[in-house]
Parts: sequence; C-alpha cells; structure tokens
Amino acid sequence: MKLPVVCETVDAPRVLNDSTRMTAFTTTLRALGYDLAGCAARLGSFPRLGVNFWDQMHPHWKPDPGHPVDTLISLFIDGTAVAADCLRSHTSTSFVDVACEMSLLKLNDGMLQPKLCLFPCYGLYIVTDGSARNTAFNQVMWLWGESFLLGGLANRAPRRRAIDLGTGSGIHALLASVHCESVVAADVSPRALEFGRYNAALNGRTNVDFVLSDLFNAIPGSADMLVTNVPYAPDSAAKAGDNFWSGGLDGFDLLRRIVAALSERLDDGGVAHINSLYPNAPGTTIRENFDRWTAGEIDGYEVLDHTWAVPTYEDALSDEPYEGDKSAWRFGVVSLRRAASGHGYWRELGKRGGFFASDGSCKFVADHDLYAPSPSIEESQKPVLV
Repeated sequence: MKLPVVCETVDAPRVLNDSTRMTAFTTTLRALGYDLAGCAARLGSFPRLGVNFWDQMHPHWKPDPGHPVDTLISLFIDGTAVAADCLRSHTSTSFVDVACEMSLLKLNDGMLQPKLCLFPCYGLYIVTDGSARNTAFNQVMWLWGESFLLGGLANRAPRRRAIDLGTGSGIHALLASVHCESVVAADVSPRALEFGRYNAALNGRTNVDFVLSDLFNAIPGSADMLVTNVPYAPDSAAKAGDNFWSGGLDGFDLLRRIVAALSERLDDGGVAHINSLYPNAPGTTIRENFDRWTAGEIDGYEVLDHTWAVPTYEDALSDEPYEGDKSAWRFGVVSLRRAASGHGYWRELGKRGGFFASDGSCKFVADHDLYAPSPSIEESQKPVLV
C-alpha cells in the first residue's frame, strides 16, 4: 500500500491570543465524546493502526452525518470535507470559527475543508499534518497506532525531568508533562516545533520546553525519563531526519546514537521508552545491536522488549524502500531502566496484536518492577503480553 501524494502549502496551526477560546474548543470535543472510547465505539477499532489506509482496510464503514463523533472523525482523521451547517448543528458557530482561525479547517462555499488532523490521545488533543504524503514541506507525522502504543506503554510514575527526542507533534512530550516536573521536547524540524507549541497551548500544558536540536546536541544535562519515536525506515534516498520516516541507509542512524548516549543521559533509576522499527540484519537481534551500541554494557539495564516480528513490513513512504531480507525485523517499544545492582535482564514480552482494549486504551504498562528477579517467582509464572 502506498499513500496518496500531494504537493500543497499548508499553514501550521495558529495559537489564539485568547486561550479561553481554545479551552472552550477542547471542552466541546470532550462533551461530544470525541475521545478514544468514543471513536472506538463508532469505528469498532481505535487506534486505527493504519489510519492512512482506513478506506482499504474497512471499506464498508460509512460515517453517520447525524452523529457528532462521526462528523469529527470525517473531518479530522479521514480528511473529508463536511458541510459547515452539519458541524454547526453538533457544536456551534463559535466552534467552527475557532477551528478556522486556528487553521484546522477552511470554509469554502459552505463546506469545511480539513487542512490538518486532530486526534484524541489519552486525554489530550493533538494536531498533526494531514494523512497524505505532502512533498511541499517536511511534514509533522500523524498519530499512527505506534503513537498510541508508546503513549500507553510508558509508565506514568512521577518523574523529575523527561526528554522527548524527535518530538514531532509533541504528543509524547505532552503526555510526559502530566507526570513530570519538566520536559524538553527536541526536533530538527522548525515546523514540528510550531506544532508542538500549538498542541501545548491547546492542552494547557506549560512545563514543556521545545528546542531545535539534533537529538541531544542542544540539550544539556540528563533526565530520569527518555521517550522517543525517531525516524526509522531504511531509506537510500533520504538522510536520517530529513523527513519523519527516514532512519538512514540501514534505518539505525538515529537509534544507535540515542542508545549509545544512555549511559550519560539517563539518570540512575531512569527509564527510556523507545518506539521503533528494528530492521535487524538477518540472523541478528535487537539485544545484540543494543549491546554493541552500549559498548557491551546492555547487561547493566533492565529491558522490557515489547516488540513483534514484522518480516513482511511494508514501507509506504520512502522513495527507495529497502527490498532485502527482513526476516529479523521487529517493531514495537523497548523500555530500559538502569539496574541498581548493575545486573539487569532482557524480557521479550511482545506479540503482535492484543495491546489495545475495546475502548481504545492500551492494556499494558512497561512495569520493570513486575519483572525484577525474585527467588519466589519462577520465570514460567511471570505474565507475558499476548
């Protein structure tokens, strides 16, 4: 499957001077039931793991224009034009005006043309670029299923400082801002930082610092939480970070730099949650790669490996996608915590599917304490994600 390709200028979302109007906008969304559970109830499946291919995956789903959630899904996820009077009937003239002023929608001859996506995600509302591949600029990635997976799996225990690398829309920085004293959100894309700052304002989050940075380069100090979903696709036509999908020739250009920096950038007791495609060479494993990138010190980390095999992974974005042996490729979240004793473990827990509940929430949390070595608990008794 390939994404549709367009080439058109699209303005970044605009923060309104009157924050109360933005608050009223999100309050209306919540009142209408435009959240994970509400979307799941209407779609029968949410998060939509292939949001860009929804028509191909579920061709028989048709939105009911009389239902407010369906109307919002049509506009903000499917990118389908809707009559302005239809949205006004569910909301208000003020709601429509605010959506247009924030550059989410454009009114044209009585029809609302969606310009950007707007996703509900674990209590937040996140605006991204549209779901078609746009060659006019460096897009801000929409929320695919991986965003909900990483957002749900990350342990939300109170933390001092979080760093989100490759923040994009800011989703993971903003989720971290709820339970962390402060958050640094980094990206090499100025457009991404515009979206991140807008989403922070939309959700009333004030403890996130958005920084133009190539991974850690412009960020001083360490953190006790690291979260990242950096570009990962092997792509011979684009350098790592040139867009939101390319991880360089082997897909690991950014990931290896992050893992190699853990010893300096992650506090004792700190946790790193890394969502990625892991395009391992045939016959190799994620653990072997991490051990090499940490200079042989991976045994000093407690690792929860929530990944699954993807030997038929299909790259829908790269101009020159990798066409070789994918037998060792995996996808998912790897969570690492520095072991206080210096002796860690590697637990392989993930299997494809089964992560999301019927209400769209994530059923599991990366709880390192659950898997800590204990003489009273046999390995066979420890739970495994299915």
